[in-house]
Amino acid sequence: MRFREEQLDVVRRLSAGAKVYQNFFLRKPEFREQFNDNYVALQCFLDNYAHERQGAARAYPRIATTTIERIFDGKLNSVAVEDAGKAWSVYKEIAKADFDNLKLNEKRNPMFSDAGILKVMATQKVSNIANHARTLITDGKTRYAHRFMESIRGIGTKIASFYLRDIAYLSGLKESTIKDQYCLQPVDTWLGQTLSIIFGDNAPTGTRNRQKVIVELSIEANCSPISFNQGAWVFGSQVAGDFKTFRKIAEGDNPKSIVKSHLLERQKYVDEIRKLLTNM
Repeated sequence: MRFREEQLDVVRRLSAGAKVYQNFFLRKPEFREQFNDNYVALQCFLDNYAHERQGAARAYPRIATTTIERIFDGKLNSVAVEDAGKAWSVYKEIAKADFDNLKLNEKRNPMFSDAGILKVMATQKVSNIANHARTLITDGKTRYAHRFMESIRGIGTKIASFYLRDIAYLSGLKESTIKDQYCLQPVDTWLGQTLSIIFGDNAPTGTRNRQKVIVELSIEANCSPISFNQGAWVFGSQVAGDFKTFRKIAEGDNPKSIVKSHLLERQKYVDEIRKLLTNM
């Protein structure tokens, strides 16, 4: 055995959080419907993944989805090169008129006319981005799928893996049959902290090394690598919120108490929102 049992226990413990991600964060019908509808696939990508890079304005997804609604009117058979230029003009108009002339980062905006999502789909003759990604993964071309995602302006390694991870899960693909599974492992701050908790000063460095170790750990712990990745994010970003609390959960230091406290805090928030509704 390459890993110690206490290290594998961390993987098993954090993997449990994946159910929250799968049943709550992926609850919207569009996640399942995207494989049967080209327009929904594009909308789902723009609304949930394309603008998740650090520092991106929260208004960007709303502007993007409004843009494609005006361009395609809810139906998408194929994307033409001229659609990219047209969409960027509409995008800028919406940002100016409806979002207080919001500044746009052309160099990193996935809707930009040059190398943005529409330009890439048009030039590579992709009509359904979700189906395209799923087919590549199914055909053993996971690394190619990752490179395809990274070819879109503003989509880096983490977001590419984030999208492909969810596509693989939503497609119901058997992970053991997926080639180059590490490409489905987005490494954010919580996954980085997870590896620090497991390995201490000997934690792997470099994105690809980290991705591969996550897969190896999961397989040896008899857990889904995708579930481990999703679960670590849920416990870190949604429950713990800080490294000290996250470590306690990962190491099994009364995690139920931490989750209960989190639940109580969320309930207080919901109660206040209900009061707000009553007083409106």
